[in-house]
Amino acid sequence: MRSNYLYLLKGNVIQEIRRYTFLLIMGVTLFLGYALIPAASDGYEVFYIKGVRGIYNSYWLGAMVAMLSTMLLWLFGFYMLRSKISEDQRLKMGQIIASTPIRNLRYISSRAFSSFCVLMIIELVLVVAFMGMQLLRGEDLHINLAAYLLPLLFVSIPSLLLLSAFTVLFDVLPGLKGAVGNVLFFVIWIFFSVMSISNSSSLWDVFGINAIQTGMTKEAAAHFDFISANEIGGSIGYYPIEGRTPTFEWSGVDWNGHLLTSRLIWVLAAMAIILLSSQLFNRFAAAKTAFSVKLPAYDVKNKVVEREERKSYQLSPVKRDKRVRLSRLVRAEFRIMIKGMSIWWYLLVLGSMMTSLLVPLDQIKSWLPILMLWPLAIWSQMGNREFYYSTNELLLSSCPRLYKFFSVWIAGILVTLLISSGVLIHFFLEGELTYIYSWVVGIFFVPTLALTLGTMTRSRKLFEVLYMLLWYLGPVNDLPYLNFLGLPTGYSTLYIMLTFVLLVVGIMIQHVQEGNLLAGFRKNTKMNQPTKGEYHEKLEK
Repeated sequence: MRSNYLYLLKGNVIQEIRRYTFLLIMGVTLFLGYALIPAASDGYEVFYIKGVRGIYNSYWLGAMVAMLSTMLLWLFGFYMLRSKISEDQRLKMGQIIASTPIRNLRYISSRAFSSFCVLMIIELVLVVAFMGMQLLRGEDLHINLAAYLLPLLFVSIPSLLLLSAFTVLFDVLPGLKGAVGNVLFFVIWIFFSVMSISNSSSLWDVFGINAIQTGMTKEAAAHFDFISANEIGGSIGYYPIEGRTPTFEWSGVDWNGHLLTSRLIWVLAAMAIILLSSQLFNRFAAAKTAFSVKLPAYDVKNKVVEREERKSYQLSPVKRDKRVRLSRLVRAEFRIMIKGMSIWWYLLVLGSMMTSLLVPLDQIKSWLPILMLWPLAIWSQMGNREFYYSTNELLLSSCPRLYKFFSVWIAGILVTLLISSGVLIHFFLEGELTYIYSWVVGIFFVPTLALTLGTMTRSRKLFEVLYMLLWYLGPVNDLPYLNFLGLPTGYSTLYIMLTFVLLVVGIMIQHVQEGNLLAGFRKNTKMNQPTKGEYHEKLEK
């Protein structure tokens, strides 16, 4: 049984590392390995301690890779590895798994630990990249393996194990499988990030960076008088600086038993979440319908029931329309987008439209980011719904792909316009034409971004994580160049250009995908047709 479990774990890991998203994450990881270690003359820092940093030795870079990679992998890794159980059900593998003697705990734990192995592979690649950057920067050419591995053991492993447990928990709870779960996890990530960076207690430090920040700050205070040792550790982000950055030598963290105990708490929490997920797992049970029809095979006297004579019927002739009406496609796409939402979603949208009319103009800026969360579940399906339901070839045979592309794009804009109609009416009544212009730019930008990313990746995950980052950094934290709503910044022209570029890229991707699909169809057709005078064994069979 143990060998079977290892084979199951190995198969899940191989399945993940063969995906396109894993290759994309690995490319981003190698890029971050270079970008997160700027030279002294690059003019920016990633970990900011009052304008100073440690020299690039093994202790400093080992701590940096543990801090930064853990926080980033919690965000990108979750969206990459979630929905694996739902994918087994969608691919009709759930019935096969349910018929096997594998227990729920064994199956759920295999999914969680395989996700953990994938995350650790990415982490180890980033560690190797940081080692290479240490030699490239040349500030300290001596590589200390323990300085890289101890932060990996104390910081990364407990945190990534907890993340792996969350990936299965969010996949077995019915209400957290879609966009609601993605938004909720993003809120959890923000909460844990704030608690880890700003809280002086290591109890709530999920990412395990409190001890590292404290040690770095104390060492910096010993070398520079303008830094206080009692301050909360430095902050993580992009910080432009002028001139060369002052440096000091840091000798690492004293990894003692107290730190080990605080990290073991999160390991136990991860195990508890995996156990809870196995109890909540329904083993791919089909949803019960309200009505069921039972067809009797025998009558009361145990005689075979004869089948009734079928009435003859005639099909109406097919009416071919040489033109494809775009308006009809837009109307159908609009109905598909808003269909299937719960009654609570409709009530929230209706309440948001009414609230947008009542909120004072000077307070509406804080209300707009909340409003732009309701269409997330609709936007994330644009461009990838047909791949999810395996209807891509059927749609390609019924209408040109370009018509389908523009019908989805227009329908997404109309849905966004409908949800934000209260805001537009409010701006119009107040005479704020500039706000209307900026808001309309945002209405065009977001569906275009969703459609292009969905068409390119054939998945909703990349758009959801990218949109949540833009939403949090732009409209919520009011970073001017990331505020796609444009209120009241002057970056609307930038987002008009981005909308046009994304639209052109999406159209090009459509042409490439259509060409590849048709080429593959012609190739398969040619292979299945026997040539003249040949004996075709398949046809004889």
